[in-house]
Amino acid sequence: MIKGIGALLIVISSGLLGILIASKYSIRPKEIRKLRFSLQMLETEIVYGSTPIPYACYNVGCKSDNPWKSFFLDVSDNLLKRKCFSMEEAWNQAILNNLHDSCLNQTDIELLRNFGKIIGKSDTEDQKKHFKLIYAQLEHHEKMAEEERKTNEKMYKSMGFLLGAAILIILV
Repeated sequence: MIKGIGALLIVISSGLLGILIASKYSIRPKEIRKLRFSLQMLETEIVYGSTPIPYACYNVGCKSDNPWKSFFLDVSDNLLKRKCFSMEEAWNQAILNNLHDSCLNQTDIELLRNFGKIIGKSDTEDQKKHFKLIYAQLEHHEKMAEEERKTNEKMYKSMGFLLGAAILIILV
């Protein structure tokens, strides 16, 4: 009886571990999609509303979902309270403070970091071009994340349960 319960616990726990790892692959495309939506709101605020960047980031942060809500509010806070001296510095500080728990990979974060270098440094027509460019890049990253999710999600779920069965066979 105790061996049966122990065996069941081993298989279930390893299966849940596989599901947990697989869930990171399904969260990443959603985070990229939310980022794209938040950046579209930021473009509207900056280009069409002529809102200064600290206030535009605050408005976007109030309307966005996590992790982007805290990210944009942090950028706004860094600029309004003069914790940082430039937009790039405030943007990078917000990346460090808010995206360590996200499911974004290093290339996604690097893309976001590069966008922070150019935002707010030119006229509105040039800003429109930069926003269009990042939308295209984010769309590409989202497609790659979806492909990754399709290939890896099933594999990790299955592998978790198979690992539990393998451990059970070794122990018995």
